[in-house]
Amino acid sequence: MEMNNQDYMVGDRTDLLPRIDWNIRFFGAHKQTVRSGWATTKEFHHAFEILIVLDGVQETKLESESYEVHCEDILLIPPGFEHTNTNFSASSMTYFCAHFDVDEPALRMKIMKNCDWVYTPSNPSYSRLRACIQQWIDLFDDPDMTVSKAKLRAQIVLFELLGILIDLQPVNTETHANQSMTTAKHAREIAEAIKSHFRQQVREKNGDADEDDTVHIQPIIASLGISPNYGLEIFQKIYHMSPRKYLSDLKLQEAKMLLQQPEISLTEIALRLGYKNLSHFSRQFKKWTQLSPTEFRKLKSKA
Repeated sequence: MEMNNQDYMVGDRTDLLPRIDWNIRFFGAHKQTVRSGWATTKEFHHAFEILIVLDGVQETKLESESYEVHCEDILLIPPGFEHTNTNFSASSMTYFCAHFDVDEPALRMKIMKNCDWVYTPSNPSYSRLRACIQQWIDLFDDPDMTVSKAKLRAQIVLFELLGILIDLQPVNTETHANQSMTTAKHAREIAEAIKSHFRQQVREKNGDADEDDTVHIQPIIASLGISPNYGLEIFQKIYHMSPRKYLSDLKLQEAKMLLQQPEISLTEIALRLGYKNLSHFSRQFKKWTQLSPTEFRKLKSKA
């Protein structure tokens, strides 16, 4: 039906879906069988880790707590938590795990605040989580699965998983109440606030400040009701880096992504990242990667 401007009258209702402005990553997914006595070194990730034991028993030490993850139990580890995994069985153990991340601060915080660490079959949310993970596992056994189809299918399942996670309600409230978890929660809030301010800077293309001074760390921490000195201390404890280094890593990740989009000029990339000029950005990028932005862009265009 042909319409003109007079067809749009004051009072007409318009329903809009929210704008999507985030990056979602799925990586490190694998199924593995390990021998008796197998163990990982202490590690932590900037992303979520979800794991299911398919056969055997695993012991996981998460911060100051220890958990036995039995066959068919699901383990969900939020970003920033130090942990080790050990095969607790007398024989071999088989597990599947995957790492995923989404740079939407509100969504990440909602998941982190509400998740339990271990989901047993008696948990109300277990069956939905188990069915979702099984879709990833089934990809290994599909003889017609190409790499492209596997990537697409894995991401579809990840979106489904995120939909489940934002609906979760914690069952083990005592776990969330202890001091180590509170410390980690504050550190993650600082990380999310830094990321949110940085994303806003990128969207607004703010280029009138010196290097890392566009996003001011201490005022961000103070705005959360946390003492800046305490905030710096707990951030270092949980993330094993300073907030400034965390911001620098965010800039590097964003720079790499933007440089792989040839329609965006180097000058615009520099401004988006908060550098006052292209030469300033180029010097910093070479410190990060030992390549100039131009060299990095050419290298990626050939890949």
